[in-house]
Amino acid sequence: MADLETFRAETRAWLEANCPPEVRGPRDGDEDYVWGGRNAVFKTPAHKLWLDRMAERGWTAPEWPSAYGGGGLNREEAKVLASEMRRIKAQMPLASFGIWMLGPALLAFGTEEQKQRFLPPIVRGEIRWCQGYSEPGSGSDLASIQTRAEDRGDHWIVNGQKVWTSYADKA
Repeated sequence: MADLETFRAETRAWLEANCPPEVRGPRDGDEDYVWGGRNAVFKTPAHKLWLDRMAERGWTAPEWPSAYGGGGLNREEAKVLASEMRRIKAQMPLASFGIWMLGPALLAFGTEEQKQRFLPPIVRGEIRWCQGYSEPGSGSDLASIQTRAEDRGDHWIVNGQKVWTSYADKA
């Protein structure tokens, strides 16, 4: 437990020194969210600075392995980080389908090449991903989707139709 308290003290000190005042407190609407990507928009330079500082530590994806740009934190350390961020009212540095959806799937099922190629840029907010679940007659009901992928050895053939894709215009 002493190690966790040391981690808390070090994390608290780092956050106090590195979290800009402009990204503390409640968000001022959707424009405060940093989604990343090659055309990322930042409300202020402080939002970019906060993303860069947190990504450098891997703390945009704190429980991902450090080998892929994540923080390499265990569950308890990640809880401490979240608690200390709440304490100073630090905004989330990066909102990302890559972190929430794609990354965990790549960590579980991706090849080493895919992990090395995609995970570090996701952590740094350099690429932005979208989701495409909805299709005619199914909406977002994954159990009823008809789109299928056929493994052709060195590539996949995807057959089906999608009605919309969340944030496809931004990804």
